[in-house]
Amino acid sequence: MNKNIKLMENENAFKVLSRAQTLKEKGKNIINLGIGQPDFDPPKYVIDAAINSINEGNHGYSNSKGLFKLRETISKEYQILYNCKINPDKIIISPGAKPIIYMAISMLCNYNTEILLSNPSFPIYESIIKYCGGKPVRFNLKEINNFDFIADDIIEKITNKTKLIILNSPCNPTGSIIHTDQLKKLLNFVENLPYKVFILSDEVYSKIIFDANAPSSILQHSKSLENLIIVNSLSKSFSMTGWRIGWGIFPKSIISDAEKYAVNIYSCVNNFAQFGAIAALNGGSEYFENLKNSFKSRVKLMVDGINEIKGFSCNYPNGTFYCFVNIKKTNFTSTEIQNILLEELGIATLDGNNFGINNDNYLRISCCTNIDNIELALQKIRNRFN
Repeated sequence: MNKNIKLMENENAFKVLSRAQTLKEKGKNIINLGIGQPDFDPPKYVIDAAINSINEGNHGYSNSKGLFKLRETISKEYQILYNCKINPDKIIISPGAKPIIYMAISMLCNYNTEILLSNPSFPIYESIIKYCGGKPVRFNLKEINNFDFIADDIIEKITNKTKLIILNSPCNPTGSIIHTDQLKKLLNFVENLPYKVFILSDEVYSKIIFDANAPSSILQHSKSLENLIIVNSLSKSFSMTGWRIGWGIFPKSIISDAEKYAVNIYSCVNNFAQFGAIAALNGGSEYFENLKNSFKSRVKLMVDGINEIKGFSCNYPNGTFYCFVNIKKTNFTSTEIQNILLEELGIATLDGNNFGINNDNYLRISCCTNIDNIELALQKIRNRFN
């Protein structure tokens, strides 16, 4: 057995979801503020396209890189949004974003290779780095800066052992972003290094940005595609978490290796999800603009309410549907708060330790539920702590 499997962590959101479901089955009313899963249905035209693909007999394997029509549609999307020409042959369709993240890290990671990631960050990054034998090197996102990415904090961590920098803007769990000036500064530094450092840009939340001036893709400001890997999906922007449909854009130097991973790990992505994805990307912006505005209203309600509760405080995020809540003044640990909220109040959340190191003063709240539930959750927390 590969001993490194012991270094991987389970994604705790699913553990909390399981515990919440157990409590629900025992008759406890549960408000789920734990998992990052939009509570909306995908657009009807997406569902119709998927059903039509099944009825039309698309039941076989597709190209391991994905349907050409979908890759072409993604290419056109980047051309329209960012005036960036992406060859469809450099795009690989995957069952969600995680396989692309795994491909990128495992291809570039040798024993003790340094890979930079933020603290806090999506827990899967560190799990994969450790599994692949790499060394995770964290740069801190600081609450005083609204948890935004600061170029100098990243640059000071880069050494000749650094092979990959992982950026996730907007960020899970903080909802923070990298502003244009910071992104340009980082890109300029990396592009002028005497050795090659890749950047993996996780843009899964790129359509849920509240700051109109923030870059939604690294491609808006990069001079070269040769050290960039882009990962995205439709899980968050089109409420398609269970469809497992995402993609990666790879530079010429490693695209053939990435295709080998696709062939050997999952063969191909199911056809109905790919046809649904084509419909989603061709369906215009109305759906995800409405989605974004709904989450913006919910997040504001949550942050305003949290800041009225004794011992709790929260900055306004610039994107996603998450609130990263400071609970230090409650005098409870993050794990204790998570358990109090779930076991006593029936509110599922995630403690900050799931997202990196020294995050015991924080709690992640997901606003993937309706306004009534958010107001009820706030009232319960208020009654417990005020």
